[in-house]
Amino acid sequence: MKRNEKAVAIVAVVIAACSPVILHAQGGAPLQVDVRVRAKGNGMGAFFQRQIENGTATVSGRVQNLPGNETALVTLRFDYHTNADIALDEIIDRIVISIEDLSGNQFSTVTMDPDTIHLNPNRVPLYYSATLYTPDRPRIRGGYFVHVQVFGNYE
Repeated sequence: MKRNEKAVAIVAVVIAACSPVILHAQGGAPLQVDVRVRAKGNGMGAFFQRQIENGTATVSGRVQNLPGNETALVTLRFDYHTNADIALDEIIDRIVISIEDLSGNQFSTVTMDPDTIHLNPNRVPLYYSATLYTPDRPRIRGGYFVHVQVFGNYE
């Protein structure tokens, strides 16, 4: 094999080995939680709990309308309990929270970058919160929707 052929072969092997990593990095972390709950327009808006896909970690959320009913506090709690001998960390890559009116139109949104925080099995939970504007008072008589998306992976 000539020198150029060896170089081409080595480059081909490196590209083949790295392609899945490159493609995954371009696409970002997979969507693991996609929940949309209806919240009341005043007082305690809503509560939810979901299991994070492909594992036993959970995320629970609480929506609380703040005084004046112009904003809502969305608080998320990530927890991970397991009896497994070997458990992978849950890597939280990105959290997107949005408020939508009853027609499904997005009113306000926030994207949190938790800096790829590890949620370790059988350790302390992680908490995140955000305050978002809610639809105008006349339009929220029937409430509004809170849409939470969590992107990440078990590694």
